[in-house]
Amino acid sequence: MSSFKYSDVYRIVYPRRHEGIYKNRGDNPWVSIRIRQGVGRDPSKWFSNQLRVIAEVSKVYGDGRAMLGTRGDIEIFKVDFRLFDEVVAKLKEVGLDPRDSCGNSVRNPIPCTSQFCPYAHINAEALSTFIGDYFRYRSEYEQPSLPHRIKISISACERACAVPVAQDIGIVAKPNGKFDVYLGGGIGEHAFSAKLAFTDVDAEDLLPICVGVAEVFRRSGERRGFKWVVKLRGLDKVKEEVMAIAREIKPKLPKPPDLTPRFIKSRIVKVPYPTGWVTADELIKLADVAERYGFGYVLLFNNQSVYIPIREGVNKIEELNNYEIRDPGPIYPEGPITVACLGNELCPPGLIDTTGLGRKIHVHLSRLNEPIRVGISGCTHDCGMSWVSDIGFEPFGSKTRILITMGGSPTALGFVIGTVDPGDAELAAQVLLEMYRESGVRGVRDFVTKVGVDTIRSELVKRAPSFKPPDKDISIVFGPD
Repeated sequence: MSSFKYSDVYRIVYPRRHEGIYKNRGDNPWVSIRIRQGVGRDPSKWFSNQLRVIAEVSKVYGDGRAMLGTRGDIEIFKVDFRLFDEVVAKLKEVGLDPRDSCGNSVRNPIPCTSQFCPYAHINAEALSTFIGDYFRYRSEYEQPSLPHRIKISISACERACAVPVAQDIGIVAKPNGKFDVYLGGGIGEHAFSAKLAFTDVDAEDLLPICVGVAEVFRRSGERRGFKWVVKLRGLDKVKEEVMAIAREIKPKLPKPPDLTPRFIKSRIVKVPYPTGWVTADELIKLADVAERYGFGYVLLFNNQSVYIPIREGVNKIEELNNYEIRDPGPIYPEGPITVACLGNELCPPGLIDTTGLGRKIHVHLSRLNEPIRVGISGCTHDCGMSWVSDIGFEPFGSKTRILITMGGSPTALGFVIGTVDPGDAELAAQVLLEMYRESGVRGVRDFVTKVGVDTIRSELVKRAPSFKPPDKDISIVFGPD
């Protein structure tokens, strides 16, 4: 193992990141493989045979674990980079494909679970598949042509469960059959709220706009992301550039599929996995449950929970312990949920143990039993989606501190509360949850608004020794904008 240097393997792996490969931490041959559905497949629907293959691959080639991602994907770890192509071939046999799940690429356009929500105005899964398929395997929208990743989400109604505020392109369906399109969002270091760019957009204009954004961004060469193109040029200028390209390319693009909402009136089993980790054996159990009680598939979204549509008359799942059976409906708000990224166990830029911290915080969160989402990231990439969580933790700096935000949601970034040392993060979470419970206010954003940021900070100063209110250095690093 020691014969492998991180830098040597990284140089081999880096040019192929858009293929779904990412170097794991340390001097070893290990990489992770981020898996998404193949071309033409609903990105949120994972069939039992696929789960079994992922479990097998994880056991044979990896460490027997997988992580549920925050874009409806699944990642496996500690795979020898020299076996990457062999693993991908096995995944493709069951319709899975890691392509464009990592690196500088147009990532998986994540849809809400519209087919199981009575509020849906459109079939978000069909639109996501259509847009995602266009960009798949197009070298002009992959590394090295694309200077940074592009993230797209599709929400089937104004509840916006797919978090448009944090996307480069956020698409939200309206009751009149048209769409609002938001541009320039992005969280983590320099958190930017997406801005409403186009309203009452026809379905046939959505792909041209997405291509227009990708082209404007590609030509810009801005390596910090599309949000910086919007920031530096201004929204109006970017809109002009996007629409000029969209009008020109529209006649050459495919037409969208039928987007009529397809409501499946089925109850759903929700199986939460706090911090996202699931073992290969658990994946096999989920596959068995989906076949025995449901329709042979599960649903994944952005909150590290597994949703299993079940047949009529099923009231108990013998194989599962921690689950709930719920009626179909919107997935936001959901909770208690603790979402976390890899952290410093396997991710090279990770600064903290997100899994350990997340599991400790989830103990306090579970006692409250409220629809609250805690998001924990290991670095300023914010893969744990802290900025759009009810309570968020995001570390930064060479002398690691953790930024605390509160009141984030799919349509608004959280309020900046302050920073703590990593050792006080659990205590800070406990204080915040106690304040929320005692306030009697329902909804964390409403709690922050009514109680006030200053009151929250004052309580943390008293009870969390290392807590500091934000200063100008925080706004320089994080924004928000």
